[in-house]
Amino acid sequence: MQLLSRHTFILSTVEKKQIWSTVEKHLTDNQVEVREHAAAVLAGLMKGGDENLAEDFRGRAYRDANAIQKKRRQRNSSSGLSIASIHGAVLALAACVLSVPYDMPSWLPEHVTLLAHFRRIATVKSTCHLKRVAEFRRTHADTWNIQKNSFTEDQLEVLADTSSSSSYFA
Repeated sequence: MQLLSRHTFILSTVEKKQIWSTVEKHLTDNQVEVREHAAAVLAGLMKGGDENLAEDFRGRAYRDANAIQKKRRQRNSSSGLSIASIHGAVLALAACVLSVPYDMPSWLPEHVTLLAHFRRIATVKSTCHLKRVAEFRRTHADTWNIQKNSFTEDQLEVLADTSSSSSYFA
């Protein structure tokens, strides 16, 4: 990550794409720790890297995760994908969400809501999406009263379902 951020002005577009591609491949590694570290690196790349590459990655991450969700709803199964592939798609989506702490770009509500939908998939590490949604909540807590207006009522309801601090007095 430091290599790309420190040398962003001297690396060619092709070299930057190769770095992104290499890191992305690790999202489906057999080792959970490798997948999680790749997601953290991608979140960092999106923060300070090439905006075109970040936008392209965000689009692919959303499409891939959404396709898994749709297949899951249609067949009520894991869609025949490996656990690493499904977990990698969730981590890619999480990397997008965590790449913009404190900000609320127009694409973020859809991404964080889709991430929250993965709570129903048993093959995803049980707390993977919850940790990332909780981190989103933490980083956006100070300005949530303003930022929640970017979400639809349905999206807010999905986020509320992932809350670990349910109250019987609500």
